[in-house]
Amino acid sequence: MKIKFLLLIIISFIYTNNLDQKQLDKIEELTADIDLAKDFTLKSVKNDSLITLSDMKDKVVLINFWATWCGPCRMEIPDFNELYEKYNSKGLNILGLSISDTKKQLENFLKAYEINYPVLYGDQENIDKIIFEYGGVYSIPTTFLIGKNNKIKRIYPGAILKEYDPNMYADLIFNIELLLSE
Repeated sequence: MKIKFLLLIIISFIYTNNLDQKQLDKIEELTADIDLAKDFTLKSVKNDSLITLSDMKDKVVLINFWATWCGPCRMEIPDFNELYEKYNSKGLNILGLSISDTKKQLENFLKAYEINYPVLYGDQENIDKIIFEYGGVYSIPTTFLIGKNNKIKRIYPGAILKEYDPNMYADLIFNIELLLSE
């Protein structure tokens, strides 16, 4: 609904080239929180503790939408472990948000793959709601880099692999360091 209204306003602007204050205020209202990461609470596989994104508003957060059956997702894990070890003490949190795995599947996966950052899970209805709120994650892996105050700074579709795409990896490092220094 919001998108249709916004498109209507933009189209009217194109044809009339004048927006009154009421229209400008409505555009501002509809787009004010467009870059804010939607809040969620999910359980961590390791200890079933609840993790809430808004509790990390003073941190830089990397949210990685992934699944155990996804090859490129598994390939990212060592690089994310390295990032977590290097930057966690400086204020970076990494959250691995499983889009389809049960707690049991994740526990079995963690027996074979070491993941040092929190791996999150939830019931499918809640996961689907989060995916929708993040614009519909159409492929995995997809990673969101969120700055302080829960503002989405960058979206990385596809695997972020140091060895296979050094430019994307360098972009990620640059943006993490930039956000941590703010």
